[in-house]
Amino acid sequence: MTASDYRTIAREKLAGNWKVAIIISLIALYLGGLMVNANVRINISLDDHTKLEITSILFYPIVVLGLSGIVSIVQLIISGVIRQGYAVYLLKQHDGRNPEIGDLFSQFHRFGDGFCLKLLESLFVFLWTLLFIIPGIIASLSYAMAPFIMAENEGMTASEALSASKELMNGHKWELFCLNFSFIGWELLNVLTLGLGSLVLNPYMNAAYAAFYREISRFA
Repeated sequence: MTASDYRTIAREKLAGNWKVAIIISLIALYLGGLMVNANVRINISLDDHTKLEITSILFYPIVVLGLSGIVSIVQLIISGVIRQGYAVYLLKQHDGRNPEIGDLFSQFHRFGDGFCLKLLESLFVFLWTLLFIIPGIIASLSYAMAPFIMAENEGMTASEALSASKELMNGHKWELFCLNFSFIGWELLNVLTLGLGSLVLNPYMNAAYAAFYREISRFA
């Protein structure tokens, strides 16, 4: 299947579910639990003494309230388990199994697994990136399906999920890279709208990831 096919499937699965999907992705975004995030960050240098930074308009209320530090700490702690819950939601959405907002918080009984998965994944990608940017990209692609795998395997540990994702992605990393790249036009539109485009783009991209996972796991 091509990137276009996955995007088409994502749109079909989102049809009639956009409202809930947008709400879910916004909650997951603020809690750091998206599979893939179309966040916008623009730096504008006005002169030598003044610098205007525009971070996605969706974060503006948090910055104004001075809660960004607290939010960052909360995200660090719970982002892993929220991402697991979002994986459950995305797979139920893809399978037509009546996804609900509560799915986002359905994995808190596996808090340690979600935290360790996010921590190990980030650590491994960082270490590979130290060698060079290309190995880092390859590592991130290799581990990209780990949240979906763990969501479907109750007793699986973080290290097992990462190993399973790496095995599953053999022969599919370029395909996932192309899927990511196929959203470049949407990403540019997101920049032009100062992040408002992510309201649609985030659920769209994440639904495409779920479609990708379902497709390649059929042959595993």
